[in-house]
Amino acid sequence: MKNLKILLTLFALIVFFMACEKRNIDVTPPTMQVLSFVPEPIEDEICTINEPTVFRLKGGDQLSFDVIFEDDEALSQYKVDIHNNFDCHGHGGGTVPSIVVPNVDNQTQDWAVLDINNIDGKSSSVMQTFDVPDNVTTGNYHFQIQVLDESGNDNPAANVFALKITNPLDSVAPSISVEAPATNSFSIKKGDAINFVGTVTDDRSLSDGGNGILYLSYTDLSSGNTFATDAYFAFDENTDLSYDFNFDYTIPQTLVEGNYRFSLGANDGVRNIAAFAFFEVAVSN
Repeated sequence: MKNLKILLTLFALIVFFMACEKRNIDVTPPTMQVLSFVPEPIEDEICTINEPTVFRLKGGDQLSFDVIFEDDEALSQYKVDIHNNFDCHGHGGGTVPSIVVPNVDNQTQDWAVLDINNIDGKSSSVMQTFDVPDNVTTGNYHFQIQVLDESGNDNPAANVFALKITNPLDSVAPSISVEAPATNSFSIKKGDAINFVGTVTDDRSLSDGGNGILYLSYTDLSSGNTFATDAYFAFDENTDLSYDFNFDYTIPQTLVEGNYRFSLGANDGVRNIAAFAFFEVAVSN
């Protein structure tokens, strides 16, 4: 009987301490209160979607923030992450093929920041400023401020913003003129080829900056998924204000029969994006 009482007492103590331990687990994420942003964000379109918090900057500008981080227990660190969103990741996917464009004179610089700092206490006020590279690559970027507490809790999706960055040397997008196909709506069989003929033009050398490219992609209209093709042409230093193209794209035998939108796109050297040339194509067996 005595041993049974001891075992019951030990069991009760174990249950008690386990219950206390569960109650003490910190699962509450820290928070961020924004006091100010410079420049102030606006509502703007990013990757065909309207976003409520978008910062517009150009090369040589500064991005600043003044925030207060708070936690119910103890803060640990915060991270600032700026990276390009050229492929519209998180916005339904992109169409630009993943290729390495040629190195040229006056190569632009993609803006990239990964800044991690330790903080402590239940509240921490932070002010920081980041410089946009002078010869920045034009395009969309993501800007994230992430804060962690000592238990590792965070809220990574809460403080993600969009940046629209412009290269100050060139803000004019190139244009695409198409001679063939003669119509923007037609039918074709698998294994047959589409001939694309036309010209890309700009007011500045298409190669200056190193990001110039002409490319073809297509969207499956039944699923909305977009795919890059192997039809792409980088603008090297021999390309000036115009680029003439004449190429065939063979419809793959693996493509599912249905309706597609083919998109002919182009970027200039600093990565200003031309208006797409679209073609509605019915693919059959």
